[in-house]
Amino acid sequence: MSIVLLDDKCMKTTLSAKRQVSIPKRLCDELELEPGAQIAWEVQDSKLVGRPLPKEGWRSLIGKYKGGPDLVAALLKQRREDREREDRKLAR
Repeated sequence: MSIVLLDDKCMKTTLSAKRQVSIPKRLCDELELEPGAQIAWEVQDSKLVGRPLPKEGWRSLIGKYKGGPDLVAALLKQRREDREREDRKLAR
Protein backbone atom coordinates (compact mmCIF):
# COMPACT_ATOMS: atom_id res chain seq x y z
CA MET A 1 0.00 0.00 0.00
CA SER A 2 1.38 3.39 -0.96
CA ILE A 3 0.98 6.71 0.80
CA VAL A 4 -1.03 9.31 -1.07
CA LEU A 5 -0.76 12.98 -0.17
CA LEU A 6 -4.02 14.91 -0.32
CA ASP A 7 -4.29 17.97 -2.48
CA ASP A 8 -7.02 20.64 -2.51
CA LYS A 9 -9.26 18.45 -4.76
CA CYS A 10 -9.25 15.45 -2.41
CA MET A 11 -11.63 14.95 0.48
CA LYS A 12 -10.91 12.72 3.44
CA THR A 13 -13.45 10.36 5.01
CA THR A 14 -13.12 7.72 7.70
CA LEU A 15 -14.16 4.07 7.54
CA SER A 16 -16.56 3.32 10.41
CA ALA A 17 -16.53 0.22 12.60
CA LYS A 18 -19.33 -1.14 10.36
CA ARG A 19 -17.07 -0.51 7.34
CA GLN A 20 -19.25 2.35 6.14
CA VAL A 21 -18.04 5.53 4.48
CA SER A 22 -19.88 8.84 4.29
CA ILE A 23 -19.67 10.63 0.96
CA PRO A 24 -18.96 14.35 1.41
CA LYS A 25 -21.93 16.62 0.67
CA ARG A 26 -20.01 18.48 -2.02
CA LEU A 27 -19.55 15.23 -3.98
CA CYS A 28 -23.18 14.20 -3.43
CA ASP A 29 -24.36 17.54 -4.77
CA GLU A 30 -21.99 17.41 -7.74
CA LEU A 31 -23.02 13.85 -8.67
CA GLU A 32 -26.70 14.37 -7.72
CA LEU A 33 -26.59 11.44 -5.28
CA GLU A 34 -29.72 10.96 -3.19
CA PRO A 35 -30.09 8.75 -0.09
CA GLY A 36 -30.42 5.15 -1.23
CA ALA A 37 -28.29 5.68 -4.35
CA GLN A 38 -26.31 2.61 -5.33
CA ILE A 39 -22.58 2.77 -6.01
CA ALA A 40 -20.50 0.09 -7.73
CA TRP A 41 -17.08 -0.33 -6.10
CA GLU A 42 -13.96 -1.81 -7.65
CA VAL A 43 -10.21 -1.75 -7.18
CA GLN A 44 -8.13 -0.29 -10.01
CA ASP A 45 -4.35 -0.14 -9.67
CA SER A 46 -4.62 -0.43 -5.86
CA LYS A 47 -7.17 2.43 -5.76
CA LEU A 48 -10.75 2.13 -4.60
CA VAL A 49 -13.07 3.51 -7.28
CA GLY A 50 -16.79 4.06 -6.80
CA ARG A 51 -19.18 4.70 -9.66
CA PRO A 52 -22.81 5.74 -9.12
CA LEU A 53 -25.28 3.36 -10.77
CA PRO A 54 -28.24 4.72 -12.76
CA LYS A 55 -31.17 5.59 -10.51
CA GLU A 56 -33.64 3.36 -12.32
CA GLY A 57 -31.33 0.68 -13.69
CA TRP A 58 -33.04 -1.16 -16.54
CA ARG A 59 -36.23 0.84 -15.99
CA SER A 60 -34.45 3.91 -17.38
CA LEU A 61 -34.49 2.16 -20.77
CA ILE A 62 -38.30 1.94 -20.94
CA GLY A 63 -39.53 4.08 -23.82
CA LYS A 64 -36.03 4.76 -25.10
CA TYR A 65 -37.00 3.67 -28.62
CA LYS A 66 -40.56 4.98 -28.52
CA GLY A 67 -41.42 6.48 -31.88
CA GLY A 68 -38.48 4.65 -33.46
CA PRO A 69 -38.46 1.47 -35.50
CA ASP A 70 -40.80 -1.34 -34.45
CA LEU A 71 -38.20 -3.74 -33.10
CA VAL A 72 -40.68 -6.58 -32.55
CA ALA A 73 -41.90 -6.37 -36.15
CA ALA A 74 -38.30 -6.34 -37.40
CA LEU A 75 -37.49 -9.39 -35.27
CA LEU A 76 -40.56 -11.28 -36.51
CA LYS A 77 -39.71 -10.41 -40.13
CA GLN A 78 -36.15 -11.65 -39.67
CA ARG A 79 -37.42 -14.84 -38.02
CA ARG A 80 -39.86 -15.44 -40.92
CA GLU A 81 -37.05 -14.94 -43.47
CA ASP A 82 -34.80 -17.35 -41.53
CA ARG A 83 -37.57 -19.95 -41.46
CA GLU A 84 -38.20 -19.59 -45.22
CA ARG A 85 -34.48 -19.96 -45.94
CA GLU A 86 -34.30 -23.10 -43.81
CA ASP A 87 -37.39 -24.53 -45.55
CA ARG A 88 -35.75 -23.94 -48.96
CA LYS A 89 -32.59 -25.74 -47.79
CA LEU A 90 -34.64 -28.73 -46.62
CA ALA A 91 -36.61 -28.86 -49.89
CA ARG A 92 -33.43 -29.44 -51.98
